[in-house]
Amino acid sequence: MSHDIWDVLGIAPTRDRDTIRRAYARRLRATNPEDDAEGFMRLREAHDEAVARIDWDWAWDDEDTPDAAPGQDAGEVLVRAGPAAPAGIDAAPMAAPMAARSAETEELEIRLERLADLLRRADHPPRHELEAAFQAVLNAEALEALAVADSIEQRVAHLLLATAPHSDPLLAPAIEAFRWRGDDLHFEPTPAQQAVIQRGDFVERRERLLQSDEQARKVMAVLEGPPSARIPLWRRLNPRFEIVMKAVLERIGDGGGVLMAGFNEDTVALWRRRYDRPRLTSGMIWLTLLAPLLAPLIAALNDLSPPAILAAYLVTAGAILAAQLFYLHGYLRLKTAWEIHRSWRASLLERIGWSPLSLALLPVSALLPDSPWSAVAVAVVGALLLAWTFATTEPSSDPGFPLHQRLLSQAVPFAWILSLTLFDVDVVTPAMVVALGVAAAIDFRGGVHTIQAWHLEMGKVARLAGAAAFVAATIAAGLVAWLMAGKTPPTWAPVCVGAVLALAIAHRMPVAVLGEQLAKTRYYGMFVLFWLSRGLDAVVGSWLVTSTLWMLIGMAVGLILSLIVEARDRNPAG
Repeated sequence: MSHDIWDVLGIAPTRDRDTIRRAYARRLRATNPEDDAEGFMRLREAHDEAVARIDWDWAWDDEDTPDAAPGQDAGEVLVRAGPAAPAGIDAAPMAAPMAARSAETEELEIRLERLADLLRRADHPPRHELEAAFQAVLNAEALEALAVADSIEQRVAHLLLATAPHSDPLLAPAIEAFRWRGDDLHFEPTPAQQAVIQRGDFVERRERLLQSDEQARKVMAVLEGPPSARIPLWRRLNPRFEIVMKAVLERIGDGGGVLMAGFNEDTVALWRRRYDRPRLTSGMIWLTLLAPLLAPLIAALNDLSPPAILAAYLVTAGAILAAQLFYLHGYLRLKTAWEIHRSWRASLLERIGWSPLSLALLPVSALLPDSPWSAVAVAVVGALLLAWTFATTEPSSDPGFPLHQRLLSQAVPFAWILSLTLFDVDVVTPAMVVALGVAAAIDFRGGVHTIQAWHLEMGKVARLAGAAAFVAATIAAGLVAWLMAGKTPPTWAPVCVGAVLALAIAHRMPVAVLGEQLAKTRYYGMFVLFWLSRGLDAVVGSWLVTSTLWMLIGMAVGLILSLIVEARDRNPAG
């Protein structure tokens, strides 16, 4: 058998597929097809032939060289049992006895032991000292041998996992130095390398979160401390604390995972049990405390009698109590049944049917009489739609996405409604405000699901037609809005306002293709245009018309941009 292919790969003849793969991947990183096309072709042919020879039993019968163990090359560093590895990860390889080592290999061992000693120290040496020791390992001359470098990669990966979280500062440098990159199609990580990549991503996200979120720092301190630590009630009632805590618990996974290092397992288990059993969320507790106080305030503003104010308080308190009972004994069971028995085979209407119904509720609420009972009726329907939405969707659990950015898209419709009230435009009823709140809450909870359905379950032609239909509806609404000019709005003006509000929420499906940064710029531009439109109000003579056109222009700009992006997309299935 010719040894040329093994010289190209830089390893001894072997039938071990993983050894061949790692050797090929390492050589490939140092071979640029553009600079050395011939060398790249030789490397590729050597890999293909080496893989093909694995099953050539007749060829190996005459082979004088025995199979080399994974990572072994020409008498270089062999392996023996290493320190205990995390569950699901092979034991760490370590060096052969001193007699089998060269002087360069022995120097490498000394440097690696120096790094291991620093990571195992209880006094947490400074970051720069760890990085210097790690860099010394990387600079060792013995790493020029492929088998040595391959063995050291494995040992470093296991060392980083075994000494976490002390080794967290070295995760990013190790991933960069060894090129453990998930986006590299030629890189197939071992379980230990994959675990390092996973922990590196977790540590990077955690550091970003800790820098920007006070509640995230509190959550980390709680999970790192003993389970007996007392948490102030006001902190447990903070909705942001609860959101971050649930997100972190979901992210770190099971107690035996590589992300558990640094956390107290008993504390993590305690908080898991707390959230696993049916309980009111902090948001619902605040709703219970504050909502009954709003009902008497609204009743007093409508010049109702004291008995009516008391009745409003009792009705609100009763409604909240009923909502609590439904949440604990109805909603949670309904959600469990959905996840187990229905979610995997549900139709599109079942999964996102709440979205069009919540949008239709906006113009319908404008047709109802201007009375408190209309608002109550809309609230009852909205509660059912919200229950449907929450039962069939999951919230966004990314704590690194700031809350104010998630609320930005919800602010424009409320700003418009507020401006109509401030400028004495009497077209907004309490029922419409409730309907807008329901639609915004549903969009905030499940908007990502409707956007995914639009972009993933609809073809390009359907998306283009849908975006064009939105543009046509926006233009038609603008023409109708122009008819509302005058000192006294027409009787159908509330319906027009409700329809524009529905468009403002629904048009986010096609404009999601613009990306977060462009969408954010568009919303900021709408806030600037809002104040500039006050000058146009003097010409038109109707703030209702001016502000409606302001809303529609902002939507039209986003829709036209989304049409351009979709039309330029060369992927017909995208």
